[in-house]
Amino acid sequence: MEMTRRDALPLLAAAGLIARAGTASVQYGGAASAVPVRAHLGVTENPFGPSPAARKAIVASVAEAPFYPHSEAGLTDRIRGSEGLGPDQIGLASGSLDALSHLAVGIGRGGRILSPAPTYATHLAYAARQGIETDWVRLRADHQIDLEGMLAAIGRSTKLAYVCNPNNPTGLLADPEALAAFCIAAARRVPVLVDEAYYELAPDPARQSMARLVRDGHDVIVARTFSKVYGLAGLRIGYVLAQAPRIRMLRSLATTSRNQAGLAAATASFGDAAYLKGAVAYLADCRARIYAVARANGLRFLPSIGTYVYVDCGQPAKAVQARLAALGVEIRLFDGAGYENWMRIGTATPADIAILGEALPKALRG
Repeated sequence: MEMTRRDALPLLAAAGLIARAGTASVQYGGAASAVPVRAHLGVTENPFGPSPAARKAIVASVAEAPFYPHSEAGLTDRIRGSEGLGPDQIGLASGSLDALSHLAVGIGRGGRILSPAPTYATHLAYAARQGIETDWVRLRADHQIDLEGMLAAIGRSTKLAYVCNPNNPTGLLADPEALAAFCIAAARRVPVLVDEAYYELAPDPARQSMARLVRDGHDVIVARTFSKVYGLAGLRIGYVLAQAPRIRMLRSLATTSRNQAGLAAATASFGDAAYLKGAVAYLADCRARIYAVARANGLRFLPSIGTYVYVDCGQPAKAVQARLAALGVEIRLFDGAGYENWMRIGTATPADIAILGEALPKALRG
């Protein structure tokens, strides 16, 4: 059953996510705009909001605000019990981007990183600022990650292979057996970092996840986050599953502990099946609304398992992005040969998507 704005209204209101217009200008691969933002579609968030248990935990954590969080065991123990891993195989981070960035630099130093393109690359840009460059492998004609091409591209200078599943921005899931075969083969040569920021949205998350390879002893690193499906982007909690030496590296590079409210909320909401069912349904409805906007404008798109939809503008996307920005709508572009006409639209409130529906025809006309 479709979840309407009215259904989500209590959650959205409690989270302060209704009428999110602001004056901050944000740049996502194009020119920044000084026009007030009316629809935030350049980021990938879950406006369904945190679970009821997480909300209660956040309020209760206020009493602990004067004190540093001296233990993260409550959350790591819950994750360990769910994944069947040892305590030395789990590490926390301030969102998965923090972990991705630290690992990219810590492992990639002195060599190069291998990645598909287009893909999520904020951590790879961070690595580049530290002098670590990335070799890119184009997606296949069906927009899937070219796993065979990536395996063939591992060279002497390759220190780390990175894949995002489902890929961001395409929203496509890799075949789990093909991905597992790639990871096993690649990990014999270099560590493989698998970004599973959206894995809870997969039809069968346990089958899709590469956590089983960590359990089997392969040099595979799985990064996840509470920012997306759990609706905790503002509290910055992520975690990594990997062999003990990789977790020790991550911990050695961390500069501080997590925050009290984030730890409390993540611990309370982890594995909440009822909440996840509602969040998954809400995000599916958000994607359906974006699909409808694309269809209304005669644009093709990729069916997504993520908090975003990749849409072919049918013309240079940078120009469309600039015109949308002038109308107060944020979207994001990704670098990748052959994808110059594509834009990524993030899930947002029904009101945000309605604004997109009004603005997009004007932006496409030029």
